[in-house]
Amino acid sequence: MFIGMAVPFKVMVLIKGVTEVRPVNAVPVAVGLLFGPAGAWGCAIGNLIADLFGTFSKGSVLGFAGNFIAAYLPFKLWHIFRKGEAPNVKSLKNIGIYIFISAIGALATGILIACGMDVFLGFWSRELFTIICLNDFLFPLFIGLPVFIVLTCEDNKIPPFMPQRQSGSPALRNACVVLSVVMALSVLIMVYLGFAMSGSLLMLICGGVFLLSIAGVIVL
Repeated sequence: MFIGMAVPFKVMVLIKGVTEVRPVNAVPVAVGLLFGPAGAWGCAIGNLIADLFGTFSKGSVLGFAGNFIAAYLPFKLWHIFRKGEAPNVKSLKNIGIYIFISAIGALATGILIACGMDVFLGFWSRELFTIICLNDFLFPLFIGLPVFIVLTCEDNKIPPFMPQRQSGSPALRNACVVLSVVMALSVLIMVYLGFAMSGSLLMLICGGVFLLSIAGVIVL
């Protein structure tokens, strides 16, 4: 499904050789919530294969990691916020959580890919950062959310993957969530103040702390 949605839009290029209009980015949040790690690996591998049709480069490694995070991070966050509850959007509170975890997932993906290309490949583009964040937030919101509603309705209900009971410290896990949000917003602000991670020690530190806090969310 991921490849089938990604490849046709390779012709709608936004930054040549790097990215394009990506309605397929509606998939990771919904697939992650429904299928957990399997859905995240599917998105990551699907994106890597889709890159072979026009945008494959050294940055594809970051794209692989970014698409895994785009699916797996919302899955982890849902089960932190709604312990023991199958993913659904049957209440305003749950819709709000869906929007929030989509936003955090989009920011995480933008930081990982765009800032990663800056630090590791010497290519920085604020436009790329913006495109990734918008692709990964707006498509899950306006396409992914309606699809998720259909997939989780009583008539078409797909049994979601439910994680085993988390054994880590809830306080530490919650601290990682808060820290990841603060650091993500800090990086976002610095990006639009004109900083690049490769040229700003403070931004680099915030990015590193962000990645460590995300790792804590995932592992704990």
